[in-house]
Amino acid sequence: MRRIAPLGALVALFVPLNGAVAQMSAGARSVGMGGGGMVFATGVDAVELNPANLAWAGGWNLSIYELGVSTIGTGARFGELLKVFGAEVDDVPFVGTALSSDLTVDQIINNIPAGGIQLSGVSDGFFTTFATEQADNVPSPGAALPSIGLTLGPIGIRARSRVMADMTISKEIVDLLGNGFVLENIQDYRVGNTGWRTTSFSDVTVSYGTTLGGLLSIGVGGRYVMGHSLVDGAFFEPRIEIVDGTLELDAVAVEATSGTGYGLDVGLSLELPLGFRASASGTNVVQRMTWDEALVSHSATWGSDANGVDQFEEDFIDLLDEFEEQVIDPSAVSIQVYDLLPGFFDQSYFPQVFRAGLGWQAGGTSLEAVGIKVSPRGRFTSAWDERVSLGIEQKIPILTLRAGMARGQDGLAALTAGAGLGVGPFKIDLSGGKFNGESEVSTWDGYYGTISVQLKGGGA
Repeated sequence: MRRIAPLGALVALFVPLNGAVAQMSAGARSVGMGGGGMVFATGVDAVELNPANLAWAGGWNLSIYELGVSTIGTGARFGELLKVFGAEVDDVPFVGTALSSDLTVDQIINNIPAGGIQLSGVSDGFFTTFATEQADNVPSPGAALPSIGLTLGPIGIRARSRVMADMTISKEIVDLLGNGFVLENIQDYRVGNTGWRTTSFSDVTVSYGTTLGGLLSIGVGGRYVMGHSLVDGAFFEPRIEIVDGTLELDAVAVEATSGTGYGLDVGLSLELPLGFRASASGTNVVQRMTWDEALVSHSATWGSDANGVDQFEEDFIDLLDEFEEQVIDPSAVSIQVYDLLPGFFDQSYFPQVFRAGLGWQAGGTSLEAVGIKVSPRGRFTSAWDERVSLGIEQKIPILTLRAGMARGQDGLAALTAGAGLGVGPFKIDLSGGKFNGESEVSTWDGYYGTISVQLKGGGA
């Protein structure tokens, strides 16, 4: 029976181009404002976006939980790929409407360009842990901290977990996984550069902000990172027996199961006349990440034999269950594992991220324009990390409405919206958006969203 579980597993493994769709925007407010929202960020959001803002708001803010998921791809719509892999999403509220497709599996595959598809994404660690537990042998993202935080006046602390991944998959392998093995096409199956990369981590950030002269504030934050999993995986060219009409396909991944690191953030905020404010911040201005060199491998072999047994016709979850784990012996590694080892640790750390913005606020209205620049070093970055965002927020009694738009590299753009409901100290916010864009080499499609539950008081 086809189940919704493949949706979660596919997100978990193959959905976090170049490491991650984003260092996901902190908080539903930022997501709803096009990925900006740092100029007037308060409370727990300020811990990550600009610690200098902690000096302005005062009060307290408790973030009870935050869940965010983001996915983007080229070559095929995400919903189309889920249909190819057999995930039933049509009946899922909200999600089904956005991801459903009227195309047949064959039509979807025929529309995939010759170069195949690329998928990327980032999700909350708790969500991904649940998804991978639906399959027995899928590499676990590790122990994840809940996404919570607390600020008291100018001091704040925030804990979160993220799983980031990206995958490239050839058109022929999509066909194989979607339609099963077809004997007439036995010589057409090509793996190409099919492979994936995932990273799982938790971090705890402590920040402090203070004012200088009444109009300028500065802030600093220190971050401790706990790496749970760093994985590089690849599919290898199939073994074909033309006489027998059989095919076997190997998938192998190398994993570092732990790591530690740190980062230093800085920020400043300047109050200007007429309700304007200018802000700038740097994330991971100083940083380091080290992964354990004791590696393990995960391998699976899927096939179709002369007796009519075709594993490629099974549920996607059942295919994932075929992975087996083994500690890597440096003196006796397989050729496939050996091919994955060079460059495994290259730039396996977080890049420096610089933000600058200008905002205007009067009454319950806020307008913000924010630009984000990412250093070229550090594996965990993507086309979406560098962008310009425009956002608006309007507060009315117990309700807050938000909208935004953003423009990134290679023609990538996003439209977002969000709403917040507040009754006394209780606040719940929900935001989402759609990626789209087209350049000479890429057509983008994807979605992202965040929901957060918080308590606020005393002006935070």
